[in-house]
Amino acid sequence: MALFFGGTIPLGAQLDIPTISQNKTIKLLFNERSIDGEQKQSMGLLPLFFLRGDSVGEFLDLSSASIGESVRYHKIVLPKNLAINSAYGYFFNHHLENTFAPYHTLFLIENPTQLHRKKTVIWIDRNHDFDFTNDKPDTLGSGKSSILKLTSNHHSLGVELEPFPYQQFKQFARMSEEAILLQQGKRTYVGSRFSMKELRWNLWSAKVIFEDDTLEIGIKDVNCNGKYNDLGIDKVFVKSASGSIFQAQNSVVVSKITELFWMGNSFEIKMMDSDLENIELTKIQSKENEFSLSVGKKMPRFRFCVAEKPVHKMQIRRVKSQYVFIYVWSAENENFIADTATLHQVQRTLPDNFKILMLNHGGSGKYVYRYNKRYETNFLQGFCSPKIAKKLKLQSMPQSFLLDSRHNIIKIGMNAKQIQRFIAKNTLSK
Repeated sequence: MALFFGGTIPLGAQLDIPTISQNKTIKLLFNERSIDGEQKQSMGLLPLFFLRGDSVGEFLDLSSASIGESVRYHKIVLPKNLAINSAYGYFFNHHLENTFAPYHTLFLIENPTQLHRKKTVIWIDRNHDFDFTNDKPDTLGSGKSSILKLTSNHHSLGVELEPFPYQQFKQFARMSEEAILLQQGKRTYVGSRFSMKELRWNLWSAKVIFEDDTLEIGIKDVNCNGKYNDLGIDKVFVKSASGSIFQAQNSVVVSKITELFWMGNSFEIKMMDSDLENIELTKIQSKENEFSLSVGKKMPRFRFCVAEKPVHKMQIRRVKSQYVFIYVWSAENENFIADTATLHQVQRTLPDNFKILMLNHGGSGKYVYRYNKRYETNFLQGFCSPKIAKKLKLQSMPQSFLLDSRHNIIKIGMNAKQIQRFIAKNTLSK
C-alpha cells in the first residue's frame, strides 16, 4: 500500500532527529503523541449515566440500540468514600477481557454536574475486573484533563477529557440528548450539559530529516487495541513537521510493506513489532506513481485566470523564463503567512531570468487582486481552480514547483527561504 504526499517546509538539522538518505535504513523513535484531523473535528461527546446502587448498565450503542430495549446490568465494587452523586461511562478500547463490556473500558466519575465549577475524581477500570478498589483515581479539573493512559504500556491509548462545551455546540447536544433519552432504557442519563468531551490520543509520531526537510511520520492505532501493526486497519501518516495535524488524505492502512512517496521520493516502512519499539524506515529507489508529479517530468498543461483587470486566462506554457517558480497558496494557511515576508523580499530583487507565478487556492478574486495591488508585488498572480489542483495533484498547502526553461520539474515543495537561497546560487542578480 502506498502513500502519496506533497509539500514540505524545512526545519533544519536537529541533533536528536535521525537523517535518512538513499539506500539507508534508520530506526524511527516514536516519542510524541499526535492527533489527526478526524479526532480534531470530532464532537467527542462521551455520555454519562448515574449509577444504580452498585450496578452499571451496559454500553449504549446508539447505532444499533432500539427504543424499549432491555438493559443488562453488572455489579461493581465501588471505591471507598465515593460521592453519592456519581456517574459512569465507557471509553472505546478494543479488548476481550470480559464479555459484559468487550471493546470498552468502564470508568466512574464523581459529581459530574459540578465539574464546570470545581475539581472531581475519576476512576478507570484499567484491568476490566469491575473492582475499583484496586484502581488509582485521577483528578479532573474544570478545564481539560491531562492525558489519561488506559494501560501501563508506554504507547498506550491516551484519553483527554473536558466538560462538554454545551453552549458552543448547543444544537448538536440537544439532538444527541433526544436520541439518548429515547434509547437509554432504564439507565438515567446525566444530560449532555454535564457529560464529557473526549479526545483520543491513539497516534504516535516520529521525525526524520531528509535532504533540506524535516518530515513527521505517524502511526495510528485505529481500533484502539494497543497494537499498531494490524494489517488493513491501522494507518500510517506523513506530513511536514511544521504542519499542524495529520490528515486522512495523507494516510494509508498498514500493509506487509508500506510505501511512502514524498516529493517524488520513495520510502519503505517495516514494522517488526506491534508496540512501535522496532520500526524501520528505508529510502528506496524512487518509483513512478500516478498520484503525484515527479521530479524530472514536464509540468502538465493548464490554463489559469490571471488576477488582473480585465480578467483573462493564460496558458502555463506562456510563462517563460530560465526558471519558473509556481507557488500555490491560501491566505488562511499558517505556512503561507510565514512565507509572505520572504517572498516579498525575493520579488524586490527578482532577477530577469526568474519568474514567480502565484496561484491562489480558495480565495476570492477581489482579495487576490487587492493583495497584489497593495503590496505592489512583482508576481504573476492567478487562481488555482479545482481542475488545476487535480492536475497538479496537490496534497499540501502551500505547495510549490520549480521548473526549468523547458518546464521540466526541478524540485517540488520548496518554501520561500529555500527559493531565496536557490536564486542567490543559480541566477543572475537584478
